[in-house]
Amino acid sequence: MTEPTKTIFLILDHGLGLGCFFETELAQYLLECDLQVVVFVQESMLDYVRTAYQKPNLIFESMRDGEIQRYRNSRHAGMYELVEHVRRASANHVIPLTYVDTHRKRKEFESTGRRRWTIKLMRPFIYLNRYSRIARWLFRKLLAVMDTPSLYRDLFEIYQPVLVVSQTAGWRLDQYMLREASRLKIKTAYVTVGWDNPSSQGLPGAFIDQANVWSEIHRWELSKGSDWNESDIHVGGMPLFDGYISHQWLIDRHEYFRMHGLDPNKKLIAFAATALSITPNLHIIEALVKSVHAGRINQPAQVLIRFHPNHFKEQGHYREEYQAIKELVAKYPDDIKFVEPKETPGGIERYSGEDFPEKASMMYYCDVMVTIYSTMVVEAALVNTPFISACIPIEGGWGKGKFSIDLREVPAWPTASRVNEMKAGKTVFTTDELVSAINQYLDNPTLDQEQRRAFVRSELTYLDGEATRKTAQFILGLLKP
Repeated sequence: MTEPTKTIFLILDHGLGLGCFFETELAQYLLECDLQVVVFVQESMLDYVRTAYQKPNLIFESMRDGEIQRYRNSRHAGMYELVEHVRRASANHVIPLTYVDTHRKRKEFESTGRRRWTIKLMRPFIYLNRYSRIARWLFRKLLAVMDTPSLYRDLFEIYQPVLVVSQTAGWRLDQYMLREASRLKIKTAYVTVGWDNPSSQGLPGAFIDQANVWSEIHRWELSKGSDWNESDIHVGGMPLFDGYISHQWLIDRHEYFRMHGLDPNKKLIAFAATALSITPNLHIIEALVKSVHAGRINQPAQVLIRFHPNHFKEQGHYREEYQAIKELVAKYPDDIKFVEPKETPGGIERYSGEDFPEKASMMYYCDVMVTIYSTMVVEAALVNTPFISACIPIEGGWGKGKFSIDLREVPAWPTASRVNEMKAGKTVFTTDELVSAINQYLDNPTLDQEQRRAFVRSELTYLDGEATRKTAQFILGLLKP
C-alpha cells in the first residue's frame, strides 16, 4: 500500500455523521484515494470507533470536548451562552425563521430570574442580524477574532491537513476546529446530514469555504439565510439514503416481525415519536392505540412505536413519557409494541449506524407511518410508504412551567410546509381525522404515490443511489489546487 499523500480531518461527533461516512462507502471512497483520514469524535467514543472501524490510513482522535468545556468556563460561561443564543436565533429574514425563532422563544421561556431579562436583552442584536448582512458578517468575524483558541494546534502541526470537513457548519463543538483551520488558511467544508439543518441552526459558527447539501432547496436556504455564495454550495444529495434505495439494511420480513412480536397477518401502523422539545407524543399514541383496540381501523392492525432519542435524556418529563408509553404497551399487548433507537457505546446520541437496519425495515414493512413531520417522512416517502403527520394539539402542552408548541402551528414550519405543498402525505388535527387518513391509506396504498415520489426528488435530488459517490467527488474535488 502506498503512503498517503495528503491528510484530511473529518469532524463527526454525532451518530448521523458517523453513519453518513461509515455506514455508506463514503469514507472508503476517500481512503482509496491515497488519503490519510483523521476523524474527530467525542472523547467517550474513541475506544468504540477505534475498534469498530479499523482501516489502513484511518485514525481517530478526540474532539477534546472536556478541554472545550474548561475553556468555555474559563471565559465566562454565561457570556458564551449569550453569544451562542444570538448565533442560533439569527438568520436572514428572507428565509422562514420559524425554527430559529422557536429557539429564541424557548430560551427566553426556560431562563429564570435576572437571566431571563438578560436573554431578552439580546433581542436587538438578533433582529439586527436578521435584517443586516453587514451585522451578520461582523458578528461572525467577532467570533473568529475573539473566540478561536488554539485547542488543536499540536494536531494541525502533526498531521498537516489540507482540508477540514465537518458534519455541521460550526453549530456544535466543531466551531472551534473550523475557526482554527480558517485562521491557519486551511480549506474547510461542511456536509449536510440533517434535513432541517440549513434553516434551523442559525448562523454558521465559522467561515467555511464550501458546503455539500441535499437539494436546491438547501442551497437556497444556505445562500439566502446565511450569506453563502451559491457557487460554493454543491448539491450532492444525502449518502445515507443510498442505503434505503439499495435495501442494503433490510431485515427479512418474517424475522423483523418475529423480533418485535408482531402479527404478520395484521396491518402495521408505525409511529415515530418527534423531538420532545416542542410537544408530548403520548396523547397521539394513546389516540392511535385506542382506535386500533376499539376496531375503528378498517382492517386488523397493530401499532409499533419508535421512541425518539430525546426520550433517553435526563429531563424528567421526557423520561416520564417514556415510562407512560411502556405502561401503555403493557396495557394493550396485542395492539402495540415498541422499539428503542439503539444505544451506541460511549454515550453518543442515539442515532447510531447500527440502528439503520431497524429503521429501514420498519419503514419498508409498515403500511402507514404516523409522525409529526419528522425527517422520517422523507425516509418513508423514499421507500413509498404512505405517511401522516398527526398535529393533534393537547391543552397545556407539557404542562405549567415547560415550553411547548401548539401542534396546529407546525404545518407552517419550513420542512413541513414543503411536505404540504407537494401533497406528499396527509395532515390531521383530530383523532377522527387520523383514523380516516389511516383507513384511506390502508384501503388504497398507492394513494399520493406520485406526490411522494416528486417530494423526495425535490428534497434529495438523487434517487439512483448516486449521493455517496457525488459527495465523495465533492470532497475530493476540494483537494485540487
